[in-house]
Amino acid sequence: MSFLLFRNFFSLAGAEAFSKVITFLAFAYLARLFGASGFGYIEWAAAALMCASLIVDQGFSAYGTREIAKSPERTGQLVAEIVTARFILAITSYSALAAAVLLIDLEPVMRSLLLIYGASLLILPLLLQWVFQGHDRMNVVALAQVIRQTVFVGVVFLFVKGTEDLYVVGVAEIAGVACAALFTSVLYRIGFAKLAVWKPALSYGLFREGFPIGLSQMFWTAKMFGATFLVGVVADSRETGLFAGAMRIYIALHTFVWLYYANLLPSLSRGWDLKDGSFRRLIFGSMKLVVPGSLGIAVVWVFLSSWAMGTAYGPGFVEGGQALAWLAGAFACAAISGHFRFGLIAAGFQNQEMWTSAAGAIAALVLIPVGYSYAGIGGCAAGLFIGEVLVLLLSGVFGWQLLFGVRPSNR
Repeated sequence: MSFLLFRNFFSLAGAEAFSKVITFLAFAYLARLFGASGFGYIEWAAAALMCASLIVDQGFSAYGTREIAKSPERTGQLVAEIVTARFILAITSYSALAAAVLLIDLEPVMRSLLLIYGASLLILPLLLQWVFQGHDRMNVVALAQVIRQTVFVGVVFLFVKGTEDLYVVGVAEIAGVACAALFTSVLYRIGFAKLAVWKPALSYGLFREGFPIGLSQMFWTAKMFGATFLVGVVADSRETGLFAGAMRIYIALHTFVWLYYANLLPSLSRGWDLKDGSFRRLIFGSMKLVVPGSLGIAVVWVFLSSWAMGTAYGPGFVEGGQALAWLAGAFACAAISGHFRFGLIAAGFQNQEMWTSAAGAIAALVLIPVGYSYAGIGGCAAGLFIGEVLVLLLSGVFGWQLLFGVRPSNR
């Protein structure tokens, strides 16, 4: 693996580690301030927003990154098409969210929180980190993330002082997204002015290629953030808060898995296109590091789960340790399966990758309420673990066959 890949990854990982630490401190503060029930409200609203935001993204970030890595001269046209499509989807998504909030019988505080949180959807199209990712300028991607989370955390600590300030969490999200979008948009105008296309554009190819990736991301979100939403349906607000606390830790650590493969995607795309063996070397070189590393982290994670919940959120959250322990296995499976999932996207087999994500999401969402009926929130987390095992198995089968030409034996 090249020096550039390591440099880019550590740039992203360092920025993300800083962002996650300060964001985690903000959410730990909110959990202690509002208690498990109030924290459950915040996480439920955040889960709904994440699902809506993936409708806006629709897989265009990964598609744009892949295509820019292969053909940098297409940067301007891709930005014009993707930003136009995202604005259309953002308006549609927020309108649907607002209609749902008005039609569903919700508590006033939840209604306000969802409407304010959701307004950030209208800014998302101007987040252009994916452009710089395709050009291997991960320092810009990293700095944009630091700006977004620093602004969010700053607003939370400065303005959320009591239970009456719950809605300010949504304002903090808007402020963070707006500052990061302004930063990336200005840098794009400065750095790619000669390539830019300054008029709206759309193409059939954008939706044909991006839609399967977008669906895959939606399935992932349905599995990760939809889990909290579903637990909120079958459990009370306290148990939802406990489960959400465990998921917050899991998602924070899982982000480093996503960062690793997002950093690897441009090189995988170029390697597949060149057909010089670099694609295979990247995959197998990475697996030698990731497989033992992720399994080792999972073992330590299981033993520290209850301590981590109590230390992060306070004594009232220790019971969530059983859920966090199950999520260690889900983390290891996701880290290993990423080689096949992102390899399939890089090679243009995003349809097959989409089906693996769909199978995992469906399995997890079916097993979450079943697990709750048998083992409470620990059973919910076990359902997520089983879903990730299924993703690993299916993506491995597709990966070996399509990426490396290995067919299963008939014997």
